[in-house]
Amino acid sequence: MVDADQNNSDTTQRSLRAGSLGVVGIAFFVIASIGPMSAVVGGVPLAFAVGPGAGVPALFVLTGLLLLLFAVGFVTMSHRIVSAGGFYEYVGAAFGVRAKRAAGYLALLSYYAVVIALWALLAVTLSGFVVEFGGPEVSWVYYMLAGLLIVGFLGYRDVNVSARVLGVLTIAEVVIILVLNAAVIFQGGAEGLSATPFEPSRALDGNVGAGLLFCVAVFLGFEGTAIYSEEARDPKRTIPIATYVCVGLISAFYILTTWTLVMAFGIDNVQGAAQQDPAGFVFSAGAQYIGNSFVDAMKVLFVTSTFAACLGMHNAIARYQFSLARERMLPEALSETHPVWKSPTKSSVVQTIIGLGVTVLAWATGQDPIHIVFALLLAVGTLGVIVIWVFTSAAIVKYFQVEEHDEHVFKTLIAPAISGVGLAWVVVLLIKNWDLQTGMPDSWASYLPLTIVAVLALGFLLPVPAGASVRTRPMSDASDSTREPV
Repeated sequence: MVDADQNNSDTTQRSLRAGSLGVVGIAFFVIASIGPMSAVVGGVPLAFAVGPGAGVPALFVLTGLLLLLFAVGFVTMSHRIVSAGGFYEYVGAAFGVRAKRAAGYLALLSYYAVVIALWALLAVTLSGFVVEFGGPEVSWVYYMLAGLLIVGFLGYRDVNVSARVLGVLTIAEVVIILVLNAAVIFQGGAEGLSATPFEPSRALDGNVGAGLLFCVAVFLGFEGTAIYSEEARDPKRTIPIATYVCVGLISAFYILTTWTLVMAFGIDNVQGAAQQDPAGFVFSAGAQYIGNSFVDAMKVLFVTSTFAACLGMHNAIARYQFSLARERMLPEALSETHPVWKSPTKSSVVQTIIGLGVTVLAWATGQDPIHIVFALLLAVGTLGVIVIWVFTSAAIVKYFQVEEHDEHVFKTLIAPAISGVGLAWVVVLLIKNWDLQTGMPDSWASYLPLTIVAVLALGFLLPVPAGASVRTRPMSDASDSTREPV
């Protein structure tokens, strides 16, 4: 009897709080991880500057369609597998436990790289804004350390605490960009409103590869719906709806906003404006069409948007570590959850410590927080996440070729196959344009993509731990956590 009670206690301490998140809560987590405001201010101008200029809205249409096809296969797979491991569970279901661990390790590397890069951007930006608004000049490292501790505290608590914080910040950042869009449209832009930016030929005018690179990069994080499946209410319904909501809303948001920015500067002038001042590109439009006070509000919300993205990523990483540890692919202590909040507290604490360590190391060695920490880590993280998307597309195709199912062939073969090929092309473009991303041509930074290969090899070649497994059959409900050993 004691043994049974102990087993029940162990299971409880290694499970997340089921039924704590609905569609809205998951959508806030995912959209916040994407950081719409920070993406529009930081990423979109680069797509205009190095890509097809006024054709960026058309390129976002293509990107949105590609990710929608990916979502079709992903949603179909989510009916079969419910796990905080998200995509790496899908890879494992198709290709086995070694491939599963390799994908899980790559996910950790990628998300850690992205979130630390975002922290560096946030810290430097906040430091500059404080001085601009009359505050004291303080080193970026103090802002980064303080932010990591705040997010670590929120990640330690009940998941709904983070959801409420993200909800407020996400709504505010989206609203202010929509206000800018409305102002430009109402005033007719620089040369009158036109649908010219949506012409297919415009998307192919210029460096399509570089433009597509940044268009795909600003979607990073949309795949996070799978990570919260164990905490979702009715996951087989909630996760698909949340996924389509996120892909649809974010695609529409980027398409509308980039078209509005083209109208704000003019079709022939938008690329030049982005090249001249990418950091102030969106703020310049805000000042011209609304006023400087509005720009001040935009700057504040840019900071909160990036903070929200960091919080969303923190929660995603904590759950990846939790899931890997639960299957003995990381130290088992990381699989323990809080007895009351059921959050992956130890995983959250470890992630915070790692972030603090990297921050102190970068500061102590005098690394440039933007050109080294932000640019290089974001490049590695972006490449790693898209590689995982490619593997997931392949896994979905293979899984449904082997397993019995009654799903339409479009969901199990056509859509994931097209998205897999398209995303593989994006990976090739990322590597071909690597120097453009890092800004360090012909240097040691050129070899950073090899870290992706090294992590995949490590995950695949290490001995398989006892108890590691993959799910090979449909799950009847959210509470069914049965795993069939390999």
